[in-house]
Amino acid sequence: MSILLTLLGSGLLPFLILIVMGSLIRKWQVKGGFLALLVIIGPVWYLNHGQISPWIAQYGPHQIDMGLATGVGILTYHLLTGARWKKTLFNLSAALIGGFLAGILLALIS
Repeated sequence: MSILLTLLGSGLLPFLILIVMGSLIRKWQVKGGFLALLVIIGPVWYLNHGQISPWIAQYGPHQIDMGLATGVGILTYHLLTGARWKKTLFNLSAALIGGFLAGILLALIS
């Protein structure tokens, strides 16, 4: 059961981002981005990590980060729908550099 919930939890965030987030941002610009944070990212984080019995199994050597799951899900969607590889590679590079810099910053802070 934990494998099924891990797959569900990992796929839920990219799915909601692709379906809901773009329309919120198009309609309300920056306010829509903050609204998306409140109605998408927060509740999905709670389901995946915050409750007593989280959806994503976080034990042993295998850990799934919501950012990684989102990146893989959205990258897969774009590649399957025929996105331009150059733009996809640019976005992937930007995400990897941002994650790397955030990791360094967190290591320095803690």
